[in-house]
Amino acid sequence: MTTLTKGLLGLLCACLIALGIYFKGYHDSDQKHLKEAAETALVYRQKQGEEREQSQKTLADISKQWQTYLSEQPKVAQRTIDRLRNDNISLLVKLGDATVRSVTSSGRPVPNGYAELHTDTSRFLIEQAQRCDAQVAGLQGVVKELQRRK
Repeated sequence: MTTLTKGLLGLLCACLIALGIYFKGYHDSDQKHLKEAAETALVYRQKQGEEREQSQKTLADISKQWQTYLSEQPKVAQRTIDRLRNDNISLLVKLGDATVRSVTSSGRPVPNGYAELHTDTSRFLIEQAQRCDAQVAGLQGVVKELQRRK
């Protein structure tokens, strides 16, 4: 081998060693950054999981309150009807003139055109109104919880 060949082989080996060191450093740096990103993502996912558990707990509480309300709804409606009766308040419905004549015993129109609702109808309407109020309150709680998560 000539000196030129030995020099070129030495230079080639030196370049390969330098290139190997460079790529090793690049690989180590890349792995370090990937590890940091993975740790950050893990912490974020754990925090997200905790928030999701808290939200699910809150939503489960709202659902439980709703189920409790549904089981007690007839009692609440009956108490409302009883309170209205005790206060001498009756629920009336406005009738058309022909209907009023057929409802009244004399067949004459009633001056104000109103007739008292049947007890079952009153109970149904009160139950539905209270149910809607409770449903709106529950939905507002759900919306607040979901907005709090964001």
